[in-house]
Amino acid sequence: MSPTPGLLAAVTAVPAVSAGAAVLACWPIRDGPCGPRLLIVALLLVTGIVAGLPACSPWLPAATEPDRATPQLPPGSRTGRAPHHQLDPKEPDLLYPLPEILTNPPRRRLGHQALVLNSDGAVLLLETTHKNGHTLPGGNAERDELPHLAARRHTETQTGLVLPLRTLLATDYTDTRLLPEAVHFVYWGGRLTRAQETTVTRHLPPPHVTGLHWVPEARLPDVMATHQHRRTTQALTALARGAHLPFLLRGIPAE
Repeated sequence: MSPTPGLLAAVTAVPAVSAGAAVLACWPIRDGPCGPRLLIVALLLVTGIVAGLPACSPWLPAATEPDRATPQLPPGSRTGRAPHHQLDPKEPDLLYPLPEILTNPPRRRLGHQALVLNSDGAVLLLETTHKNGHTLPGGNAERDELPHLAARRHTETQTGLVLPLRTLLATDYTDTRLLPEAVHFVYWGGRLTRAQETTVTRHLPPPHVTGLHWVPEARLPDVMATHQHRRTTQALTALARGAHLPFLLRGIPAE
């Protein structure tokens, strides 16, 4: 708040009048010894200023120091962030100190699998050395790896297929047992052409993949673990219903 003209006049005039009164009072003794005169002048000045300034207190503005307990918000917003059109896309979404659950989240695996069908509608499955039963192609994402790119990487390594994998069919949560808890995503890999099927046949998979199989839907329960079969069945059901979800990166469909 800016001082008013009355406030400025009061703050200036009261000490000036007090100092003038002190000088007039000391004038008769101007020819006396220097020490007493200066002492008297000093005392009168201090007394006048001390007595005059409290008289100005009703006009003084309230303290302007910010309340340290209240977060100070940037201009143009009541929520602690700039208007939407002013946000820098490189800046984080969160502006205040975060709880530990966000800065140090619990350990959780992210699995990414691809549902791939051949021209006859059979499902492409892997036989591996470390899994009980056949599984869909895929695997876990590495740190800071984009999820759909993790699915592409595993699918290409295991089957030789280069697929876009931009559409989600199902998500599946598994609790902690032999491995930490995990969330699995099933992507739609598409229905292959005969040429793409030949790519699978000729591909040499990594050592831990002992076989690539086209399995009809009716035989899935015979070759897959129960939870893997349930996940695959739900993905096939979503596919049949047209229940596809786009995979997004900060709200933008993945490419």
